[in-house]
Amino acid sequence: MNDFLKWLLFIGGSILAYFEPLNAVLTLVMALFVLDFITGIAKSVRLGEAIKSAKLKWSLYKLTVYLGTMALTFFICGSMNLSKDTGVSIVNIEAWFVVYIEGLSIIENLQKIKDNKYLQFIHYLMAVEFLRKFSILSDFIKNKEK
Repeated sequence: MNDFLKWLLFIGGSILAYFEPLNAVLTLVMALFVLDFITGIAKSVRLGEAIKSAKLKWSLYKLTVYLGTMALTFFICGSMNLSKDTGVSIVNIEAWFVVYIEGLSIIENLQKIKDNKYLQFIHYLMAVEFLRKFSILSDFIKNKEK
């Protein structure tokens, strides 16, 4: 094995060890990202749309922002000498935000692949009823519509 590959494996292992407390949440985010990616491609194929490179790049940018934000948050919490539990809790909040966004995108893609009442109901619950529980979001949406 050449030195560069050994160095790369060492760095990768170090990063994985540092983020070990976040394995479950990062696995969930990655799984939903991949599922959104697959359903997005399936939707494009079903609708006869061309699969554009710009959309694929946008997906990679989106993943980079998600994971970068979580990594930066965890690192900053460690730099501020906060407990690892505090950092994990904050990253979990960020991760659930990502789960909501990606879950909603997956439901929208599935609706366009095969529209049925169950998917419409799930989308309604996620996109409308869930947001009504947060009055600040409802106010934002109302102001944006004006």
